[in-house]
Amino acid sequence: MRWRWRLGKHKRRADAQLSAWRSLGFAAFLCLGLSVPAQAQLVATPGVPTAFGLSDGVLALSQSGSYASRSRRGLAPTHFDGSSALAYGFGDPVDSLGYQLGATVTSTRRFGRSGYLSFGVYKLFQRDDRGVYAIAANLDYLGRWGEGREMRPSGNLLVSYMTGFGENLGLVTLGVANNTRFDRRVVGVFGLGVGVTERSSISLAQMGSRTTLGVTSAPELLRGTTISAGLSRDWGTKTNVLAVDIGRNFTLRR
Repeated sequence: MRWRWRLGKHKRRADAQLSAWRSLGFAAFLCLGLSVPAQAQLVATPGVPTAFGLSDGVLALSQSGSYASRSRRGLAPTHFDGSSALAYGFGDPVDSLGYQLGATVTSTRRFGRSGYLSFGVYKLFQRDDRGVYAIAANLDYLGRWGEGREMRPSGNLLVSYMTGFGENLGLVTLGVANNTRFDRRVVGVFGLGVGVTERSSISLAQMGSRTTLGVTSAPELLRGTTISAGLSRDWGTKTNVLAVDIGRNFTLRR
């Protein structure tokens, strides 16, 4: 579920789109272990997407929710809402290109009445026996419906590198994006995630004026379900956001 504070028409839409993009990006993290020949360890960067797409034949589902407030006023009562996303990966990113199709429903209060489609392409490169990096281009707001029709197609260009150091796994992402704001202004993207156990990681992310501290975990008890939480601060709007994502991936063909 998503908790939002009413801050005006454009701000509400921007918050919903940020949450939706976070859901789709997080879904991709669920399958990094299938794509990267490094250690079998979970690592993610809530708050920013990465260049690692879904593996061939993998379907990822996710649900995102957040609670936003302005720091000078503190937390305030608000209504419930949320966003849901699914994505499917296909292609061969090692010898050719990998592709990813996604659909996002931007409101679970009025489920299905607003949303958009996404498309991404990415390429994997093996640097050595310890690390791998990827380059990706993604487009959002394709095939828009409901309130999503008001948004123009936009996206990002990203480069990510994943490597092991000691018993830990690290993930770094750099890039640019213009799908995070209503005004479509291009912003910088930075993400740094470090695995702390085989099933959890911590991270620091920066997207434009928004800084996010995150933690991700895949408890053994949940049998493949991954939970991610990010505490964000938008220094431009003076807004704090607590976001939670829950997702799971399914291999449809082997």
